[in-house]
Amino acid sequence: MENRRIPVFTLALLMTAIALHGLAPDPALLYFNAANIRSGETWRLLTGHFMHADKTHLFWNGLGLVVLGTLIEHRSRLLLLATLGAGIAAVSILLMTPFAELDYYCGLSGALNSLLLVAIWLEWQATRSWLVIAIALGCVVKVVVEVSQGTSILTHISWPPYAWSHLAGLAGGLVVAWQWRKVTRLQPGDQNAASLKNTIPGHHEPWLSGPGHDACLCSERTRRRC
Repeated sequence: MENRRIPVFTLALLMTAIALHGLAPDPALLYFNAANIRSGETWRLLTGHFMHADKTHLFWNGLGLVVLGTLIEHRSRLLLLATLGAGIAAVSILLMTPFAELDYYCGLSGALNSLLLVAIWLEWQATRSWLVIAIALGCVVKVVVEVSQGTSILTHISWPPYAWSHLAGLAGGLVVAWQWRKVTRLQPGDQNAASLKNTIPGHHEPWLSGPGHDACLCSERTRRRC
């Protein structure tokens, strides 16, 4: 029953992105801008990831959020929250460095790569299918090509992509998967069973452990990415 629940948190995130896109009187006040954030406009650290350049940008990121968010939320709502938070943090750290050299950034595509990595990891834990490995390798190749060519392979929007945010998102997802695996490695039921076995004389079996976009550039003088 737990795995069939309505993905309330995922849908709430989607509604937030749609509302910001449709209701923001001046989108420029919500885009990620490192200089403005340093000046005290800290809300941009969050709103910049939920703002989008156009309806096409919103559609594709919203679709990715619904698919990946639902997959993760059906396993654990806390895991979804941790993954999204790590993705936003990883991308934001990158954007705050001189390396980014952007005037504006918007979109969830960077953070969605965190969700993508964790979703793939969950499917691998559940199935051990080589198809999952193939999908993972395809995603890595996609990001590498996007970084090297500075373009998006699957989508085309009014702002050009900032593919380095996708790589930062994958790094954030990797950290979450690694930490989550450590936390869930020994389930309570396994620990109780192991403790019971250790009380039986002559029984020395080891404890059982369970498995646990796009950015934008609108002119040569204004560097905007998502």
